[in-house]
Amino acid sequence: MGMDVRIVRLTDGWLDRKAQLHAQTWHETYAGLLAAPAVAMVTPEFARRCTIRHDYATCLLVTVGDRAVGYAEFLVPARPPVTDPTCAEVASLYVLRSHQCLGIGRRLLRAAMEATGRPDRIVLWMFAGNDRALGFYRHMGFHPTGRRQHEDIGDSIELANFTAQSADY
Repeated sequence: MGMDVRIVRLTDGWLDRKAQLHAQTWHETYAGLLAAPAVAMVTPEFARRCTIRHDYATCLLVTVGDRAVGYAEFLVPARPPVTDPTCAEVASLYVLRSHQCLGIGRRLLRAAMEATGRPDRIVLWMFAGNDRALGFYRHMGFHPTGRRQHEDIGDSIELANFTAQSADY
């Protein structure tokens, strides 16, 4: 790859760069996929407010030098509707378009899965219609579970990297 790529935990020193990254990757990913107001609402200020409400220990950043180029957030246990406490969730994973297809997303997803302590029991949600993300997650061993959620800004589908034993996982 030739770049000094590192995966680090979020700290106060990276907060503003993570907020910029969050807004930029949201716009790159969802322009044309979600309604324009849903895309426009995610500004660096909005992203910063969201980030400071979470535990920094559950946010991983990919850095190249002093630049943040990707991030992932994970939850243990997974949020509802998942009810199985053995499941963890990768709640977000974004990489700048300029740094996609370089193996960074793959490394970041694996790091987030490992950080949960439950790498074989991961669920994640993605917006329906995001075919690029679906292809990536399938390549990484995830499959749609059939569960869907409607959110104000769009419909989401659930993926998992395991086969559920029951509908209550």
